[in-house]
Amino acid sequence: MGTVSYDNIIGLEWGSLIRTSIGGEVLVLKPTLSDLMEQIPRRTQIIYPKDAAFMVIKAGVLPGSLVVEGGTGSGSLTLCLSSAVGESGLVVSYETNKDFLKLASRNLKRFGVKNVILKNKDIREIEEKEVDAIFLDIGNPWDVFEQAYRALKPGGALCSFVPSYEQMRRTVLSGRESGFGAAEVYEVLLREYEVDERRTRPKPWMIGHTGFIVLMRKVVDVNL
Repeated sequence: MGTVSYDNIIGLEWGSLIRTSIGGEVLVLKPTLSDLMEQIPRRTQIIYPKDAAFMVIKAGVLPGSLVVEGGTGSGSLTLCLSSAVGESGLVVSYETNKDFLKLASRNLKRFGVKNVILKNKDIREIEEKEVDAIFLDIGNPWDVFEQAYRALKPGGALCSFVPSYEQMRRTVLSGRESGFGAAEVYEVLLREYEVDERRTRPKPWMIGHTGFIVLMRKVVDVNL
């Protein structure tokens, strides 16, 4: 592949094709949201784009939405949520670890994010009301269900990301006991393909299990 000098890149338009030191070709492209999420400086495991994008879409997050996140971590999912709610929306993210919160704050400032409020608090102290969606990336999401139910709008989405079968099962069962319904559980698998003049085939690796996505809705019983 060869090497490329930064001096040869600075000032070029996005989409420019340049040559490396040994004649290889390199495209200069603007980083996508996916690129930023994957390359973000981190001290924690992150929710990767394949899962984050699916979670945001299934939870119905749109420009103008009010979203709460439990477990900021390094800010990868926070960045995705910020992009989804747009300038007219707001993301409020809770994190108990001060070091993680400082790193997330630096990451978000680096990318010019202005529609996120970071709180060094336990998500069980959630203060927001009429929330459109709540995202939980914590070890025991069921510990927050009572508070999440009170904070959400009727029909609002509660989306939890958990790594194991037992956590997934307990999340669903505890959610039902806490007044949530319409439970859906997903696992997102991602496979890339390569195409050339001779063949089309899947690449020899794929991104398999990274976690389970549990989506539920706040149910209001009108018969009570």
